[in-house]
Amino acid sequence: MTENELKKLSIRKREIERDIKKLLEDVAKIDRTIPGIDNEISQVVSELNLTAVELRIPGLSTDVKAQLRTREQQLRTEKELQLRKESQLRTEKELLLREKERLQREREQLQTQEAKLRAALGQTVSSSYVYLDRALLMDPPSKTNMKREQLDPVAGPLIQNWRPTQDKSSGLLPELAHPTFGEVVELLDSDTEVDQAVIDVASQLCCIGADLYQNEAQLTKRVRGLLLPFLEDKVVTTVESGFAGNKVSPDWALGDSPENPTNLFLIAEVIGPHARLSAVAWLNRVTIFPLTPLLNLLPAHPVTDRLLMPVARMLAALRAGLRKLTQDHATAAVRTAAEHEVAQAGPAKAEDAKAEEAEAEEAAAETEDAETAEELADLLEAKPVSEEKLPWPIAMDARYRIATAYSLAAPNHTYRVGLAGDDSGREGVVAVKLCRSYSLAAHQRWADLGLAPKILRSMPLPGGWLLVEMEWLSAPQWRPLSKLSKEELDEAQCAVQQALERAHTATGMVHGDVRPPNCLMRRDEASWEVRFVDFEWAGPEGEATYPACLNPDIPWPEGVGYRKQLQREHDIKLLAATLAARGAAAASAASTGTTAGRGRRTRGRGAVRSLNTTSSSGRSAAPPGIAVVFARHRIAGISWRQHGAISWTRPAAPGRRLVW
Repeated sequence: MTENELKKLSIRKREIERDIKKLLEDVAKIDRTIPGIDNEISQVVSELNLTAVELRIPGLSTDVKAQLRTREQQLRTEKELQLRKESQLRTEKELLLREKERLQREREQLQTQEAKLRAALGQTVSSSYVYLDRALLMDPPSKTNMKREQLDPVAGPLIQNWRPTQDKSSGLLPELAHPTFGEVVELLDSDTEVDQAVIDVASQLCCIGADLYQNEAQLTKRVRGLLLPFLEDKVVTTVESGFAGNKVSPDWALGDSPENPTNLFLIAEVIGPHARLSAVAWLNRVTIFPLTPLLNLLPAHPVTDRLLMPVARMLAALRAGLRKLTQDHATAAVRTAAEHEVAQAGPAKAEDAKAEEAEAEEAAAETEDAETAEELADLLEAKPVSEEKLPWPIAMDARYRIATAYSLAAPNHTYRVGLAGDDSGREGVVAVKLCRSYSLAAHQRWADLGLAPKILRSMPLPGGWLLVEMEWLSAPQWRPLSKLSKEELDEAQCAVQQALERAHTATGMVHGDVRPPNCLMRRDEASWEVRFVDFEWAGPEGEATYPACLNPDIPWPEGVGYRKQLQREHDIKLLAATLAARGAAAASAASTGTTAGRGRRTRGRGAVRSLNTTSSSGRSAAPPGIAVVFARHRIAGISWRQHGAISWTRPAAPGRRLVW
């Protein structure tokens, strides 16, 4: 028994599920048809009875009697035909139900074989197969309750598209899913010159989009006729591997296999007189996020190029990103072929090496798992992260052992990760933060005073992101100020205030978000050590400013607001206010006799406003069908004709010029 046999069983099981569904549809169709035939038979019987009555009328001429008898014979023939048709339908229904029962028995047998085979191979059900099974058995989008699919409590959302809320259906942002997406975002945000050929195509697209059409097919035909020659070249060609080998349409698709789907796409949607570019990735399920807002396709040039140039920049980014994704796929295909050739040349040796490596990893994992479990026992928000959900700067870097990655503060991208080649000791563990803004200068100045974790390295990433790697302050020695007991808090509060004043005086830098979760504490004999973390907003006093989305549930001091300058007194007052709020909450809980369950606590509120809202409407979670989609493909025969892309875009940083 091999993995190939397991795959064949799974495929056959899905085929049976589809066949059963088709049989039930046919049975339902027969059930809808039979009542109509019964009505027709009843009408024929009524006419026969009426004809019989007319034949008994005395004094009828020979011709009239002949006509009535001919009519009577025709009605009897029609009745016989309808009765025969009804009998055939009932027989067909019986055969369909028997076939359904046979298929159900075969499915049960396959499920038993599959379970035994998985047990023999030591495998669990692949989440990829589970997702595909679910999608393959779905009704067409027009007949699917998208609200139900997005809010499925067991299987999770059908599409990760940030609808209806970030908590329920969000995934990695495109810039963190793959570096090419980050490069596309940079192109969209840049002032790089666009060549004349791209501008000409954008001009034609604006004219096509503004025209009026009788149906969507006409718009699709004209858009494809324009964009296919523009996008196609020697590099961008049809990909003949994985899902893309299944006669997909349109012309470009990336994919490897259903066992390890790492598909990446750029899709250009033309929706009437509007266009949009989005990124689609397979992150354990389909994830989609818009890279641009809806752009107007109106021929306002040459009077003004305000509408034309964003479209031209979108087309330039689409072409560049498509070429890069295709090159990446070709490189991966060559690498996979080389690995396969090596494996064929020495299968026994490769298997031995693989087994030895697996044993070593298992032994190291057992030791590390025990240590990690003890260390993270108090960090209840820490969760292990699967490889497909890890940001690419961690997942693609050989420096990190991705199997050891833990997410510490979702949806913020902060991780605890083990370093490769060092399986013993805490020196092999680091904290990695991915963010769009970070004051390395303030962090480093405070770290030089021993008041922040040491920065080990930093690296700019495509799309305006930054990777900051710092020392890991391990639990339970280091704990957030928010997790100290009341007695410990009374002792540690003075140390935090003194450390904050010292950092302000020595560096002139303001933190901007000095709340208890961002103050890590460790008792050292009779005193407390302090380390401040999260310097996204930090900077020189009177120069650095606050971002737009501030959490209104946090007691911000007076003077804090969008683009308002950071002040030392803000740090001091925010710390005092949040500590006072914590004390009041604890006193209220004690007075009402309520206690939290063992090991449970209320999750700390982030400093950034949550954009989650619960929708009570029954509207579909996906927008209307789009006129044309490029660089997309079908996953196992499913045409993703609808996409639940959200309608808002990433805001520009303070002081940064909006591109659109």
